[in-house]
Amino acid sequence: MEQKLSELSRLDLTKYIHAANYVQKYRQWTKLTQIQQDAFASQLNSYVSYLKSNSRIKGFDFKEISERTKLLNGYYDYCDENFKNVFTSQGKFRSTILEEFLVILFQDLVENIKEDINDQDDKLQIGGIQAYTNLFFSARNLQDFIVAPNIGINVKNQDFAIYRPITINIETADRVLANIPIVSIESKTYMDKTMLEGSIATAEKLKSGNPYTLFLIVTETWEVDLSVDPAYSRIDQIFVLRKSNTRQVRQPIHPEVLMHLVDLVNLHLHRNWSDVGHKLRTDGMII
Repeated sequence: MEQKLSELSRLDLTKYIHAANYVQKYRQWTKLTQIQQDAFASQLNSYVSYLKSNSRIKGFDFKEISERTKLLNGYYDYCDENFKNVFTSQGKFRSTILEEFLVILFQDLVENIKEDINDQDDKLQIGGIQAYTNLFFSARNLQDFIVAPNIGINVKNQDFAIYRPITINIETADRVLANIPIVSIESKTYMDKTMLEGSIATAEKLKSGNPYTLFLIVTETWEVDLSVDPAYSRIDQIFVLRKSNTRQVRQPIHPEVLMHLVDLVNLHLHRNWSDVGHKLRTDGMII
């Protein structure tokens, strides 16, 4: 077990957040119950096998996505059979599976794009972030505001993003680092009405900071009343992986839903975000 955990520790645990969960729980080993320890040891073998199998898959066409989906369904099934009610939801063991899978799903696509745009400085990044929403200034009085105002950034935690860190340097203030999301994804085990309202507010905040952010929700199940239509919001799309509005009837994750997700992100990363002149000449429409 120690060897497998050592392998996990060598991963970038800021991206491989489910692996980080294993490492953190092992560090708290003496605080775990005997049931938790037994389940942990068994589950670790399944997880390492799942990771290694994913590492052998290269690409993001439907064939590769179907293979990854099969692995994900198998790992979810093993978790739900062996870890159900073993750890509390506050430990975020199960919820981090999907967050981490988004990194696995998009890493080859992002690497291809980095090569296309010659991103030798590694400016295009992926993973969970504190995403930029807006900038603000503060000072004790007018003199401080003229001489050296404080600059601050409001952020919003995002489960997964494709983003670019930007250092903002203003002559009279300290430098600050802003993570600007290009694609922002909220990852959910299920989506209910309260969660949806929170996501709608988040989409508004992120798009006020960068109107070209593609804001998506990826959830296993949709548990909002089917009469509620989020089309009026600034959420660009909601992907329901199990095509289900209930957790009671077990459905698998569908690879075609993940394919739609990858295609939409790929299109956004390749299209022109702002070209008013071209839109005007070709369509006579600006937005």
